[in-house]
Amino acid sequence: MEEQKKNGNTKKKILLTLVIIPVAVIAGWFIYHAGKKSGESEALGDNVAYATDVAIDEHGLAAMEDYEYWKGATFRISEYDNIPVNYKRAIVKIFMDNKYYERDGKDQYHLTSIKDRAPKIYAFGNFTGRSQEGKPDMAFLLEKQDFQSSALFVISSLGDILYWKEYSSDLPIINAFKKGSKIFIDTPTLEPSPLDGIIIQFKYNKDALVYNSQLKTFEPYHQYTKEELEADTEEGDEPDVEPEEATTQQPDSLKTAE
Repeated sequence: MEEQKKNGNTKKKILLTLVIIPVAVIAGWFIYHAGKKSGESEALGDNVAYATDVAIDEHGLAAMEDYEYWKGATFRISEYDNIPVNYKRAIVKIFMDNKYYERDGKDQYHLTSIKDRAPKIYAFGNFTGRSQEGKPDMAFLLEKQDFQSSALFVISSLGDILYWKEYSSDLPIINAFKKGSKIFIDTPTLEPSPLDGIIIQFKYNKDALVYNSQLKTFEPYHQYTKEELEADTEEGDEPDVEPEEATTQQPDSLKTAE
């Protein structure tokens, strides 16, 4: 009898162990990802620009079913049709994570529905010098619900957020420029850009946003106007790129059918 009891107790212990271990593992997984998501939301809640190391981020693409459900509410005009699906999935994921689809959200953002403005709020380039899968990064602007403020996002082709910055009371437009294009970097002397970058055209001024490989962050550089330069500035000393001349279209190899 005692031996049967011992055998019965042993079986119960083994069974209990087999139940507890998987439950503990699952609980730990949920706690880890809940904390990670909370931390990301808090970071986006700060009105501070930041850059992240893509090597430590998980890829941020919405599931296809979520993308199919939300794409109509996100990309409301045809001017966004040329954006490849993987970038659109990343934008949908950002909207979902930050609750931009909720009507009662205090910090709601959306993509502009103004047709002639839409092509000037997104651009592509190898902004960090290490694009993933050989595909360019994407910069895009979202407008706040007040229609007076905006936010700039830079993401990789796999949806990793590389940079975020809010612009209060300003609705800029952007375009990309290539590595080697001449821009002003801290001084009124034109220099070749070390990497692809982004021109941000505000209402009263213009910045060039370039990734600093040493500091691992994006740095804005004021772009001087003709009026700011000395009177004897030689003709042709203007930056190589202008927002209205920029192209946001993708190389044919990046275009994908939805």
